[in-house]
Amino acid sequence: MTSLSAENVTSSWLGIPGTIEVFGFAIAHSARIVMTRYISSHVPPDTRKTIGKVTYYVIIAIALLSALGVSGLNLSGLFFAGGIAGIVIGFATQSLFSNLISGIFLQIDKPMKIGDPVLITGKLPDVAGVVVEITTLSSRLRMFDGTYVRLPNSDVFLSEIRNYSSAVARRVEISVGIAYKEDVGKVVGIIRKSLKETPLVLVEPEPDVYVDSLGDSAVNINVWCWVPFSVWFDTRKQIIQQIKRELDGNGIEMPFPQRVVYFAKQSRRRKTGSSDVPPEEIREGLNIDEYVHQSD
Repeated sequence: MTSLSAENVTSSWLGIPGTIEVFGFAIAHSARIVMTRYISSHVPPDTRKTIGKVTYYVIIAIALLSALGVSGLNLSGLFFAGGIAGIVIGFATQSLFSNLISGIFLQIDKPMKIGDPVLITGKLPDVAGVVVEITTLSSRLRMFDGTYVRLPNSDVFLSEIRNYSSAVARRVEISVGIAYKEDVGKVVGIIRKSLKETPLVLVEPEPDVYVDSLGDSAVNINVWCWVPFSVWFDTRKQIIQQIKRELDGNGIEMPFPQRVVYFAKQSRRRKTGSSDVPPEEIREGLNIDEYVHQSD
């Protein structure tokens, strides 16, 4: 009787942890299916799989620890060692988890998608290009010079993302410098007429041409107009060429940077006290102190 009772107790003792593990596996499997098919349905497949796997293994770990606790084993040493290991691993993988969480939020927020031309600025140096891939840990862009760049998702998420594909039209901004002697009103009229003759420049919003600043060598005129996004770059090149051609045809000067230099002719007495001064040819080409030094 005693032996049978011990066997029953042993069987019961082994059955509870086993039951917990079975239920743990079942719950983990169900949770992975739910996360993959429903909750994470609006994120890409690779991110969906990652979320499902993380959920699955977290539940399995919880079930395993629960089963060990019910079995009566002393887990204080295991928890202590696990705590230390967790701290070390946490510090070592801090950036990894930061990129992982940021990648999930990027997939949910969707500030950009594959194929979008974007400008990322702020936390990162300015990066402009077309989005090629957005993974769980990083985003990849093809820059306009043809090179590829990989950006950590944590930096992308904290940066300002300017998406150029979200609008139908985009503004063209050009700065033109003219000589101070030119008639500003005439130049503004020439540029406005040039814009009206360009078929891809939108009438609404209306183009704007105005004096922006008075520079060192030129009067700076800003030219703003809106064009369809799909032809922005080609239209911008066409507008610049057309404005240059019209200004040249009307004899409008666009000056180079200029500097006016004055040569001051000053008479100084030599350190010897005499009233003689250096000759003109020396005073113009030689520093007065050098002359006095050489004369001494």
